[in-house]
Amino acid sequence: MYLRRVVFIVCTSIAVAGCVGHRAGIANGGSAPVVVAGVWDGVSRATLSDGAGAGDTRIEKQEWHLAQTGESVSGYYIAAMTFVSGDGRPYMCNREPQFSAVQRYDVSGRVRGGVVELQEIAQRSTQGRCDPGNRRLARYQGNLQGDVLTLIAGAHRQTLYRSKDVGERLAPSDLETVLADAQPAEASFPSLNQQHDGQGQQGQGQSVSSAPAPSSGSPPADVSGLWVWEHRGAAPGGDEKQEREEWHVTQDGSKLTGYYDRVVHQVSIDGHAYRCSMSLDFQIATRYQISGEVRGDQVIIYENSFEILEPSACDNGKRRLDAYEGQASSEELRLVWGVGGQVLHRPRPDVPTQRF
Repeated sequence: MYLRRVVFIVCTSIAVAGCVGHRAGIANGGSAPVVVAGVWDGVSRATLSDGAGAGDTRIEKQEWHLAQTGESVSGYYIAAMTFVSGDGRPYMCNREPQFSAVQRYDVSGRVRGGVVELQEIAQRSTQGRCDPGNRRLARYQGNLQGDVLTLIAGAHRQTLYRSKDVGERLAPSDLETVLADAQPAEASFPSLNQQHDGQGQQGQGQSVSSAPAPSSGSPPADVSGLWVWEHRGAAPGGDEKQEREEWHVTQDGSKLTGYYDRVVHQVSIDGHAYRCSMSLDFQIATRYQISGEVRGDQVIIYENSFEILEPSACDNGKRRLDAYEGQASSEELRLVWGVGGQVLHRPRPDVPTQRF
């Protein structure tokens, strides 16, 4: 009788252990809930391929703030963007070869079947002349792997990393003052309401902004002769980049013709030779044929064609034909092109000009 009781107790204990183990296996076999609440950071860098800013570089840092209740997700993200001119020409909004802007996007969505679905529902930008403009609101599908959240919207992929630092962050209220110190005091240039149907981007529907036209009774300003633009700065990667343009303008009444020569000279600063030139520097020279008109002190100029005067194996071939508009004075010719701008000056008599 005693032996039977021992055997029964042992068997019962094994059976219970087996049941408990089976139930635990079911619980552990289920998928863990997807939790996206928190702060996420991401950085992307891309070269613009079309539009007025083709060839420019866009660097964007995103900071996502997400809250989650069950499957529902809500929140916002702040995008801090920096645009860098691809050819070194300054932008119109700040007269510099780069500018920064901040935008906020409100988002909502849900987690369904392990997939994160988010949609932008509103957009707001800081006030300022360096505003990249609004875009179509995006819809994302995301996948969470540990502390990495990958979001896909069409052909765009953004990788976000869960932030372990929840200290000082850029709050929504900061958006009104982020660019306060970057606002240029100088007023924007007057514009001519014109379109160009020639070659290049202008022929693809790029238009020039509109503004009241100057009085037809104003005599056209004299912009004939030689004008010079120079810029020295850093190329992507930190090497020294020197640029010089010489504009040769012929004027017949209000009509303008001529050309300008653009020379780009890049110098290695780390002592390593460029593979493309097998030397510590290289130079590229291009001539652009131009035409245009003057109405009062306002000028509009179109690039019609270009030719390479000084070929180089280091030439990336990225050129586009632009349309310019601007304002002329006796010693300055202020031009706006796309989202950029530059100021040409009459050359000093003691400065030699380039010859091609």
